Parts: sequence; structure tokens; C-alpha cells
Amino acid sequence: MHLIFKALFFCTGLVYSMGTQMLVLPTSAEELSIGSHPTLSGLFSLNPALIKANEKHPYLSLNRGNWLGDVSVSQIGYNQMIYDNVVHLGIRYSGVSDLEFREEIPQDDPSSYFSAFGLAVDASTAFKYQNHKLGLSLSYVQFTIFNEYSRGISFDIGYAFEMKNNYILGIVAKDIGKMSKLDSKAPSLPNRLSAGISKKFQQNEYMNTIYGSLEWNSIPSTSKLYFGNHFRWNRLELLFGYATSNQTTETSFGVGLNLNRYRVTYGTRFGSQDIGFPKLLSFNIILP
Repeated sequence: MHLIFKALFFCTGLVYSMGTQMLVLPTSAEELSIGSHPTLSGLFSLNPALIKANEKHPYLSLNRGNWLGDVSVSQIGYNQMIYDNVVHLGIRYSGVSDLEFREEIPQDDPSSYFSAFGLAVDASTAFKYQNHKLGLSLSYVQFTIFNEYSRGISFDIGYAFEMKNNYILGIVAKDIGKMSKLDSKAPSLPNRLSAGISKKFQQNEYMNTIYGSLEWNSIPSTSKLYFGNHFRWNRLELLFGYATSNQTTETSFGVGLNLNRYRVTYGTRFGSQDIGFPKLLSFNIILP
């Protein structure tokens, strides 16, 4: 009984560090490399107003990588245009499977192993009226640790305004919702508010977009400043990012190759605390 009590106590702490963090992890190599900007469009972007799709063919996105602490991260998504509106359906997963049960006394080997994971099933849509875009996203969220689990609903709403001279303004409120109890207490969702601006420059076959944004996160209650750059030349893409808060600074980079129907992107990030190097590989396909 003492061992099980210790495990459940540890589980409750872990869900706050890994479980709720799943909702703020980048879902693509592009977002990992450039940063979490509310003006960055994508197949499942931070701002649901800027999710994109091909006008004639649906998109399939596959993302796989590792986060800090050897947490495995995966995402699969499907995007399609329906009646001039973009619709996204996706599943996100993050987890770790080799957590150890140990007594308070020293042990050469753990008593047993257990796993912890988070799962989110997303449905999003984006509407456009002239230069205004509005996006809504609804997610079913579940965190499971050992034999305890918590379930809930998360809601996102985003807005983007396309200005003259290729400027875009964006604002998004994310992860608004409620979770059921885990053991004796319900986990709190990491409510976020992000606002930013981007500017695209284009000359012949060269295209460059710069990003800047500020994000506030309720867990912990702190702000983070993001800067990013996305350079495209012919089929090659180079991505760079920088983020800073009161506690950390992060630099990131990525490289992508666009092959018409197929697009492959790899990204990684380096933090000032030297606790690991998150990395993601993204594969996007335009379906027939």
C-alpha cells in the first residue's frame, strides 16, 4: 500500500509537468523551429484562424519527435476545404513509458514500471471574410498515469487580420476548459493568450517572412517573447527562431524541402538550461 500511495502521489505531480504541457508543445517542425506565433499559418497552427488547406485536394500531416525528458510526441492531421471554409481533424499524443516504481530505501532495480501519456483529439474550422479570418477549435483531452486518468474539453478561438503590404496581425486564446479529477484534484489547463505580427517579403523566387509575438501562460503565470524567420528559395526552406522569458532563453532552427505534393521539414531547439534538445520531423502530403 505504501508503494501504491507513493506512486499515485508522484503521478499527480507528473500530470502537471507532462500532461498539461502536452497542450503547449509544438505540433510541427515548423512551429518548433520558428516559434509559437499567432500569425504562423499551418495545417494545425497555434491560431485556428490560420489553418490552411489546398483548394482542390485534402492535406495529410504526420509529425513525430521527442520532447524534454524523452517524452515521445506524435501528431496526425487531416485538412480539407468544405464550402470555402477550412476544416481540420487531428490527434495529438505525448507520453513516456519507462517510469519506475521505487521504495524510499535504495534499490538496485525498480519494483516495476508504469507509463504516462496525454491524448488530444482536435476539430477546428476557419472562416474568412474579406481581410478578416476567424478560427475555432475544440479538443477532447485525456491524461492517463498508472491507473488514474483525467478527461476534459479544451476550446480555442483565434483571429487574424491581413493588412496591406503583406502584414498580418493575429491574436488567439487557447486551452480554455475544464478537466475531471485526477485522484483527488482536477488538473488545470494551461490557459494562454498570444498576440503578434508578421511581415512577408518576396522578390522573384525568394520569399522571407519575419515573426514577432508575445504569449502569456497561466501555468506558470509568466510571459514569453518569440521571434522567428522563415526563408524560402525554390524548393528549400530555412527556419530560425528565438524565444525568451524571465527564466529561459531558447534558439531553434529547421530545414525543409518542398517537392510539390510532398513536404518534409525537420526542426530542433536548444535551451539555456541544457536539459535536452527537442526535435520534430514533419511530413505533409497533398492527397489525390
